[in-house]
Amino acid sequence: KIKSQCVLLTTGTFLKACINIGPEKRPAGRIGDVSSIGLANTLAGLGLKMGRLKTGTPPRLHANSIDFSVCDRQLGDDPPVPFSFMNEKVWIKAEDQKLCYITHTTAAIESIVKDNIHVNRHVREEVRGPRYCPSIESKVLRFGGRKHQVWLEPEGMNSDIIYPNGLSCTLPEELQVKLIRTIPGLEKADVVRPGLFLF
Repeated sequence: KIKSQCVLLTTGTFLKACINIGPEKRPAGRIGDVSSIGLANTLAGLGLKMGRLKTGTPPRLHANSIDFSVCDRQLGDDPPVPFSFMNEKVWIKAEDQKLCYITHTTAAIESIVKDNIHVNRHVREEVRGPRYCPSIESKVLRFGGRKHQVWLEPEGMNSDIIYPNGLSCTLPEELQVKLIRTIPGLEKADVVRPGLFLF
């Protein structure tokens, strides 16, 4: 037994969570990890009310399949600025930082989203997502007729995986590939992991 006046459980997105890709739904905390179903059931059995939060991610792309020459280079800070006030400098030199790039969506994305919105579970069920980082489907529905920036960010210093920030997407995987390939620089992009939402 653990005795305490207060217990704080930080389960993140894992508490009885499901991964959703298009109409498919399966229990998971994220791809490759299990959902905390037993803990959720125990808490519910104690009479505790649980809410659901939604988070989404974009499909991940292989860097070698992207034409960065048609994208805008984004240099890192010079000198690099630490994320914490506890540090005065970071370990990496400005010239050793990995580059990010910017591209943008096209009108073709709007057609793909609108023609296939019926297979998008989170939009169909009106699940409310994060306010300040909406999915590409939400952007198309709320802000139709606009181009949206897509930041191409390396997932790490030694990674060939690119995170296309601004393209959180929950359409079926084959439609995600079609959508990605309408974007300048991504016409031949290899999707190594589909976008999804956790709910």
